[in-house]
Amino acid sequence: MIVATALAWLGFFIIINSFDPYEANAVVFMLFYGVLFLASLGTLSLLGFWLRTLWNRRRGRPRLMVTESFRQSIIFAGVLIIALWLQASRILTWWNIIILVILGAVVEFFILVFYQSPEKKLEK
Repeated sequence: MIVATALAWLGFFIIINSFDPYEANAVVFMLFYGVLFLASLGTLSLLGFWLRTLWNRRRGRPRLMVTESFRQSIIFAGVLIIALWLQASRILTWWNIIILVILGAVVEFFILVFYQSPEKKLEK
């Protein structure tokens, strides 16, 4: 994951240095937002896993910590990319940010409520 995140950041900086945003077409912007999503996803996931290992004194299951970190990173990176796209379109307002944060919290809530871990499935 570290290598993939480093490659995503490298791709992000290559896109920034290679293309002029005033003359770029839609494909360049899709690449920009896609690579930025992957780079922020990897960074947030690694950071979340690292913080979970520091705070979890009893050293819980690394697989569960990675799963939680990756899931929350997907949601946060998605909110970040949508906010950046709205800002680029000049339609980002404070209430859009509140709606995005609430939407991300609702998605996390529904995942927590309806997700059954493999251990719970085996108990039935």
